[in-house]
Amino acid sequence: MTAPTAADFAGIPLFASLSPAELQKATRLFTVRTYPKNAIVAVEGDRLDQFNIILSGRIQWFWSDDAGHQLKLSIDGRGSHFADATLGGEPILVSVIAVDDLRVASIPMPELRDLLLRHPKLAVALLMDVVARLRRSIQITKTLSMEEVYGRVVKLLLARAVETDGKLVVERSTHADIGHRVGASREMVGRILRDLARGGYIETARGRITILRKPPRRW
Repeated sequence: MTAPTAADFAGIPLFASLSPAELQKATRLFTVRTYPKNAIVAVEGDRLDQFNIILSGRIQWFWSDDAGHQLKLSIDGRGSHFADATLGGEPILVSVIAVDDLRVASIPMPELRDLLLRHPKLAVALLMDVVARLRRSIQITKTLSMEEVYGRVVKLLLARAVETDGKLVVERSTHADIGHRVGASREMVGRILRDLARGGYIETARGRITILRKPPRRW
């Protein structure tokens, strides 16, 4: 394994605050590692002793269960890193696979912590990047949760609908009542019902929901 060069780190925002001399010195703390396409780089539950910055290629984060089912998450490329969630020695929470031939710069966790203490601007840049990653993860989780709640709301409406004057009607259904039955907040239910109304699938008036046409299984 060889050390990366300053050119390898050129253009990576994480190192933008370092002077050329500081960057050259920092590169000596890293070693270059390579992984072939489709290699499993890290497995959920592993305790990683290296912090890795992607120099070329891409990785994909994913979860898998005991039955082999996978949930594919985001893809990251040059300049991104893994695994910041293990900086304190905790197990990694997701698995990582190389989407392309992968080249990374790796640094032992203790040496990374020392580097961040010597260069506070570098520490702030890493912190801001971790925050941005967290916000993306929360947004993805919200989207997945909304899709799951949507399906439960539609299923409940169709199950409770009674034909009245040739129309399917759900009587006396407040947002709070529906939310309680599907395990969601009143606000989330309200958002789903407003979207369905805008799409022409339902009408709501005085605690009554009229189903104009069958909503799609997924929104």
